[in-house]
Formats: sequence, C-alpha cells, structure tokens
Amino acid sequence: MQQQVLPLSLRMAGVFLSAMSRPFPGITARLFYRLYCTPPARKLRATHEQLRDTAITHQLQVTSYPFDYTPLPIVTYKWGNTGPKVLLLHGWGGSPFDFKQLITTLLESGYQVVTYDGPAHGASGGKRTNLVQWMHVLEQVIKKEGPLHAIVGHSFGGLNAALTLSRKNVKVPRLVMLGIALSAPVFFNDAFRLFRIHPVVMPQLLTLIHKRLKEGLEELDLYRYINKIKADKIWIAYDTTDTLAPATDIIHFLEQYPAIESLKITGDGHFRIARHQAVLEGIMQFLAKEGVVKTDVAADIK
Repeated sequence: MQQQVLPLSLRMAGVFLSAMSRPFPGITARLFYRLYCTPPARKLRATHEQLRDTAITHQLQVTSYPFDYTPLPIVTYKWGNTGPKVLLLHGWGGSPFDFKQLITTLLESGYQVVTYDGPAHGASGGKRTNLVQWMHVLEQVIKKEGPLHAIVGHSFGGLNAALTLSRKNVKVPRLVMLGIALSAPVFFNDAFRLFRIHPVVMPQLLTLIHKRLKEGLEELDLYRYINKIKADKIWIAYDTTDTLAPATDIIHFLEQYPAIESLKITGDGHFRIARHQAVLEGIMQFLAKEGVVKTDVAADIK
C-alpha cells in the first residue's frame, strides 16, 4: 500500500474501519471486503479517448464466476489484423489505455494488440469485483481470443495473469509482468496495518472471502505456484522506487524463480513503468526472442 496515493475518501474510510474494528469485527470485515472489491472511478484522458476511438471495440459475454453463470459483459479493444497477438492486462483501478506507448510500439513492430476493461472497470459490467473473478474472466478471454503470442500484465493484472496461467487450463508462450503484485494475502495484511484495523477482524474476513468466493485468500498467493506458471518464457520489470510493488519483494521472488528474466529500473515508480523507454525496448526484445532462456538479466537504469 502507498498512503500518499490514497484519495481522501479512502483515508477517511480507513479511520472509520479502524474505530469499528475491535468492537464490531464482523461488520468491519464486511465493510472492508466491500471497500476493497470496489475499484476507484476513472475518467479517461483526451489522449486515451483518442486511442480508444482507433480500436475495434466489441462486447464479449462471459460468465461471472466458475460457480456463477450470470452473464458479465466485457468490452474488448483490438488493433491490427496481422502478426502475433499480444494481450494487455491493466491493473486495479487502471485502464487498457494506460498502455498507450506500448500499444503504439507493438503495432509499429507488426503485432496485433487486444485488451479489455476488467470487470467493474471502464465500459465492462459490474460494480464490484475481485481476483477470483478476474482469473475466471481472463481464462475465458484467452480461450476466445487465442492463440496468443504473449500476455503483458501491469500490477494486479500481472498477478491475475500469473495465477490464471498457474491454476487454469490455459498457457501462453510469453508472459511479461510490470510492477507485479505478488500476493493478495500480503496486500490485505498491508491494508490492515495501514488502516490500523484490529487483528480480530482478519479471521472474520477470511471466513467471508471463502464463503463469497468459494476459496481461501491463501490460494491467491503467487508464491504457492513457483514453477507452475504455464508460460514458456517469463520477463519481469520492476522499479526500485515502487512502494506499491516493493522491489525487495520482487527480488525475493526472482531468487526463488531463477528462470525468469528481469529488468530493474529506478525513478518511475509504480504507474509510469509501462511507458519507460527501457521497459518498452526490453519487452520488444523479449517478445522477439526464440527459445527458452534460463537466465536472470538485471540492468540498473538511473
């Protein structure tokens, strides 16, 4: 979590939850769950609207959960009609058009690009969402849009991609993760510390998550799936100044997964990493490579 980027409304909600947590742990758990399943509202910039208007837009009907077949409309965006296809996944509260520079670079290099508004984001359906739903939706998108040459995911989108490729019956030749979130349990624990929510709430929250999502929070942890990601090649870019996806966590993960290639930059933080020039160049070089490279490449860029 990164307190300086939290909006005032979320900080005020944290104060309220902290005060409620010890005397009313059940109510606090339900309010916390609702809060963290509700993505922030996002208004597109003019340049993002212009990029959207150049895409072929389609509404894809998927089911909401593996255990709930309620239809969920997902709006997809496509550019190009020849070449290898690359799927882009935005993060929590993000937009497909945050990949503006990468989309342009991919198209100039002869790739097709497909992306979509995540559930409860942009023009897609839903008001609240969660990682279990994102994985289920991604699995359906991959099967309907494939074959894919690569998936590129930023932050929550990267965790979604890695868990989906680990746990679902889908695979991809190349996976790129930028400023990746590694663990939903760690995220929730960080939020509890940030908002000073009493520990008595956590057991209530874990029970609620299992009841609503049919699985435990501990299953949404990438550390459980080391060497199980069904991608031939994996590449991670991270920033040493990123406080939402700390470099220390990613370095620790890379130490346990030495087959992953990586690029380390400094100074762009969490949200600008997807348009950093060295990252764009690194992605393009990685996508163009043949075969599996068993090495860990790191470059410091000031």
